[in-house]
Amino acid sequence: MSIETQPFFSTNFFHDTSDVESLNYAHGNLTIIVACSRINGIVRGLKVHFTRPSGFRLLDESDLTRYWVSDGFARGSYVLEVKQGGWSTEEDTLETFERVRREWLVVSGNACVSVFCSCAPDVTDVSWEWGDESD
Repeated sequence: MSIETQPFFSTNFFHDTSDVESLNYAHGNLTIIVACSRINGIVRGLKVHFTRPSGFRLLDESDLTRYWVSDGFARGSYVLEVKQGGWSTEEDTLETFERVRREWLVVSGNACVSVFCSCAPDVTDVSWEWGDESD
């Protein structure tokens, strides 16, 4: 399956060892924390907040190999907007009708989260001490 994505949040770094640190769905909002890097005991990451998403799924990056090998997959960004292909297209095929949705992909070197949400996410830099459970 061919996918076409567009970087939404630019960053100067992308680490292959990055991962989804947490995913919290509460009161109709979805917040994803991505641990991007760890240096000297400090984890630097991103907080990606979606207001009123209509669906989301978390998959290991190996379950999305068909995306990574596509020429239309933008590299070097943790947050992408999916313009074509992707989970939305898969759902349209299964349901046998096309639905207008906006789709986002939060990418890490490990887990990835697909999100249906009509609004763009809020993305902010976050950091915490390694082993600190409070974030």
